[in-house]
Amino acid sequence: MIKLAFAIALAASGLLAQTPAPSLMYIYPLVFDANGQPVTDLTSADFKIVDQGKPGNIVFFHAPRAQKTAAAGKLEYSNRPGGKTPHAVAILFDLMNESQPDRLDMWHALDKSLPKMESGDSVYFYILTLEGELFPIHPIGPPAADDHNWPQDVAGPLDKAMKTYSHARPAHLGQEDQVKKTFHDLEVLANQLSALPGRKDIVWITGGVQNVYNTKLPCNGDWVDCALYVPHLAVTLAHADVAVNPLSNSRDLVSGVTRYDGQFSSGGDMKAKANANDVFGDQQAGPNAAAGPDPTRDLEQMGRLTGGHAFFRQEVPAVVQQLAADAGNMYEIAYQPASDNWDNKFHVIHINCERKGVKLQSKERYFALPDTRSAAEKQRAAVMAAFQSPYNVAEIGMNVKVSPAQGGIHFDLRIDPSDVMLHEDGGKFTGGLVFFVSDRGASGPLGDPTVSPLGLDLTKAQYDTVMKEGMPISQDHAVGAAVTSVRLMVLDQNSEAVGSVTFPVK
Repeated sequence: MIKLAFAIALAASGLLAQTPAPSLMYIYPLVFDANGQPVTDLTSADFKIVDQGKPGNIVFFHAPRAQKTAAAGKLEYSNRPGGKTPHAVAILFDLMNESQPDRLDMWHALDKSLPKMESGDSVYFYILTLEGELFPIHPIGPPAADDHNWPQDVAGPLDKAMKTYSHARPAHLGQEDQVKKTFHDLEVLANQLSALPGRKDIVWITGGVQNVYNTKLPCNGDWVDCALYVPHLAVTLAHADVAVNPLSNSRDLVSGVTRYDGQFSSGGDMKAKANANDVFGDQQAGPNAAAGPDPTRDLEQMGRLTGGHAFFRQEVPAVVQQLAADAGNMYEIAYQPASDNWDNKFHVIHINCERKGVKLQSKERYFALPDTRSAAEKQRAAVMAAFQSPYNVAEIGMNVKVSPAQGGIHFDLRIDPSDVMLHEDGGKFTGGLVFFVSDRGASGPLGDPTVSPLGLDLTKAQYDTVMKEGMPISQDHAVGAAVTSVRLMVLDQNSEAVGSVTFPVK
């Protein structure tokens, strides 16, 4: 009832935007120099975006965030501990789309490699069984999330699970069932990850991408446009802000793939062995194929479709470590597509960098599903998700210092202005935030949060100050006997981004 009452109160408050807002497209490119080192000093002027042949107007730009900062002091709290945006990874060992020899090889490789991980913090592990069901070895959420040393003890649970699930492939499971179950389980993992703060990745250990094709659509060697169930997968992953990173150590692969490749074309010298058994590909030879079809092309394309990257012949700890480094080196760009963009079709994104000698890795395609909700409806949904979540939301950085006060507490909050979408016009910087203070007890929220509008109308001097020091909010807050913690939330009305930080009061 509290959540419903809050939603009704929020809808009636009139504080949320009532005018339609344009739908924005977010991409998170990585940029590397000729030596493969990340380039992190570019500006928005260095990027040019073309969406389905039309220029995309960049309305928000964020360079990679600063490196780790000093640990928070006593009674200091942040939704980005150490100054870094949180990052979570779910490892999915896909038995259903691996050959039996590759399943056995990967099983024994994981027994040896996973204990080498420095920490299992924010890393989760599942098996996709031959029946198409998810079996958790180290599941997302509490209490597993509090066990940072689980990789050191993973061999026992993994061996037990593999002895149970590594059997003959079910005869009744056809190709379409296999595709539906695989994509469904990727979506289930993505939806679970979506509740966690920060960037999210799935490491999909698989032998290839199965597909079922729509015979009514043209398919010229590009399964994204003509495969069934792919649009739903792409929309779900984009909504959850989760990238899929395929990993293949198949016996049929030879080494040589590069980290970079052109848009929708295979890169490097990775090829199938002659006469390789390609039971999971699209049965079409890629531009770099040997005597047999190229089993890497579909995996590379799945990575580019979701904003991830395909890995070959690597151990899982090295892949997880690379994804964590990439998460800290990503640019965040929001652009406004053309008004007629949202047409229920796949769109190709071309992103170019004006600086010479660099290479980009980025999401290259998305399904343009219209969002018919009003701006107020989208903002309410974002706030309600943050209100109900057991975790802090880190889209907008927040740091707070807390001190005792008469009848309760006093807090000094700093909001990261680089995460807020401000419009510049004639030397003025304008925007709109909505600020929430929510009391929480042992069982969850207590009563309705207080809701306050924060109109932003900054001079250049004020803008320069807040960019250095953060946007400040300071106030006293009464604390009742049942209150055990307080959650501060802020909504950016221009971008619909949300930040939240929670701290104990008892």
